[in-house]
Amino acid sequence: MLDQKLIRENPKFVEEKLSTRGKVFNLSHINNLTIQSKEIDIELCSLQSESKNLSKIIGKQIRDSNNNQTENLIELKEKGNKYKLKISKFEEQKRKLDEQIKFEILRLPNLPSENTPFGDNETNNIELREWGDPLKKDNIKTHWEIAENLKLFDSAKTTKISKSRFITLTGNGARLERALINFMIDFHTNNGYLELMPPALVNSDSLQGSGQLPKFSEESFKCSNDDLWLSPTAEVPLTAFHKQEIIDPKTLPIKYVAYSP
Repeated sequence: MLDQKLIRENPKFVEEKLSTRGKVFNLSHINNLTIQSKEIDIELCSLQSESKNLSKIIGKQIRDSNNNQTENLIELKEKGNKYKLKISKFEEQKRKLDEQIKFEILRLPNLPSENTPFGDNETNNIELREWGDPLKKDNIKTHWEIAENLKLFDSAKTTKISKSRFITLTGNGARLERALINFMIDFHTNNGYLELMPPALVNSDSLQGSGQLPKFSEESFKCSNDDLWLSPTAEVPLTAFHKQEIIDPKTLPIKYVAYSP
């Protein structure tokens, strides 16, 4: 999540940085919201200070007087109540503003790295390294043609289960999937990773913490009666595993591996 102070104090810098992603970003509305929030902060601090000083005056007069219902004390208490109402009003405005600011900023991508090459599309990407030799041969079959010939999946019957473009792995196809999952997990656990089996359903905070919400809310699957979503990858629950914790640097790195359907 981008720092709202940065957006408030240097919106043009953030706009220019984000625009290198190939899309024009206009942060004027967020910038205005952050300025309003800052102004309310200043007003709140002033009101709270005045209210605190007034409370001290009222307390002193009560201690120095045998009568708590003098005209002067009544006026001071009424003034104190007005301060409380004003403070409450500003706090509510601040809460709503901060919620709106957070929502708007969460929809923004992160600033690109300084090392990210600028380009219009994937043809401008820079190849850093390559591994292996590509197979060059005529009439090479696609992986789905090979899989169909070997009867590793059934797509026709799967349309009855879900819809088109889904498959049901069958026989050796199902065994291969299971073997690849075990291979991946065993490989990482043998290299010092701790295996976790996280739940498939995660809450909004977990998705927000890993950058999935609110950006991908329309493409995600949510339970209608609960604050629970289907986890898109194991990255989400693994990241949330230490949510709201301060991790001792001495314990780093922490290595986890997990499979998620």
